[in-house]
Amino acid sequence: MQKSIPEQNFAMLEELEVLKPVSTRPTDDSRLNGRWDFCFDVEPDVGTGFIKDLFEGEDGFMRRILDFQGVHMEIGNDQSTIQLVVSVSLFQNPVTVILHTSLVPAPSNSEGTMFLEKFEGVEVNGLRLWYPNAWKKSRYLEFSYLDDAFAVARGAGGEPHFLLRGNS
Repeated sequence: MQKSIPEQNFAMLEELEVLKPVSTRPTDDSRLNGRWDFCFDVEPDVGTGFIKDLFEGEDGFMRRILDFQGVHMEIGNDQSTIQLVVSVSLFQNPVTVILHTSLVPAPSNSEGTMFLEKFEGVEVNGLRLWYPNAWKKSRYLEFSYLDDAFAVARGAGGEPHFLLRGNS
């Protein structure tokens, strides 16, 4: 039986992960720093699926109010911070939402691929917002493949995200 496109893409990412050189340790590799663009060509997780449904649905209702412009990730400070940048147009006015997280290499991670990611804050158009204590959570984030052009990241649920190096 023929695999679906998402299943084929998932299998391709898993094959790519096997090719990661043993010497590649994203926790210590400065190539991880920079802008990374998300490619939603694998089976979406809950968050990315929701975004796709809202903004790419057949009726496009939400697009008239809130038009999704893009999302990318910026990793910096020697692999210690992430900014998840979401750009939208709200009633035809540009809005940038940035989620801030910190990264530290996960304890007992001999392969150097696993980080502990902690939520640190949110800002909208440069204004830092208050957020509830319930949002102050941590999760594991693994970069299971990394080279100069692309990376594969896996969240706590194991779902792969294919990332392309973007222009900073």
